[in-house]
Amino acid sequence: MSREADHLTALKAQTEACLPEGVAVAVADPTTKDAPLWPQEAAAVAKAVPKRRLEFAAGRLAARQAMAELGWGAQPLPAQADRTPLWPEGLTGSISHDASSCLAVVGLLEVVHALGVDVEPNTPLPEDLIPEICRPEELAWLSEHPASQRGLLARQIFCAKEAVFKAQFPLTGALFGFDVLQITLRPHDGRFSARFTEPVQAISADTEIHGHCQTTATHVVATVALGARAGMENANFPVCATR
Repeated sequence: MSREADHLTALKAQTEACLPEGVAVAVADPTTKDAPLWPQEAAAVAKAVPKRRLEFAAGRLAARQAMAELGWGAQPLPAQADRTPLWPEGLTGSISHDASSCLAVVGLLEVVHALGVDVEPNTPLPEDLIPEICRPEELAWLSEHPASQRGLLARQIFCAKEAVFKAQFPLTGALFGFDVLQITLRPHDGRFSARFTEPVQAISADTEIHGHCQTTATHVVATVALGARAGMENANFPVCATR
């Protein structure tokens, strides 16, 4: 197995372990040119630079592979006006990528109301970005750790915030800044909680949402699943009832 395939395999396995049954995960390499776009999809990146077109195509390829695992046939996933994929009726999903990986998670709506995934390189977040991403409480928590770990943990906080944002967005369409979410990481078991520090539409201040933030040798991946059945994680998240 090549080094590239090995890191994608590890990323897929780590992500699958964090999601409920009824959610499929697939990965693709955005550095190759093997992912064709359907005509309905191509318009979204017609004016994009080649790197962006490759990432977009690899993300769609991964999403179709995940759909196939759920028994769905191949079909186009055009971009909506807000640039999110238009999922087939009965499905929901999320796509993320970095320079070396594309990751797609797709679930049945009868299992999950929405999904959020973010993948990042497992490298320290640039020091000048940390105050822009992290709230005072998060900065205080980082200060309790050795300096050598702070950038890596800040990267995980960033990744978790992205995953939460992507999970709520299909339900609310709400845009907000990093300061709206306060992340509490649990590195010992790869989980996190996110607290809304102010209201966001039907989401009241102090509402919490829970997810996973895992690391591989090369990547950080955060996932959020808003369960559609009683007893599932985040099934009581306020906007699920307004979808």
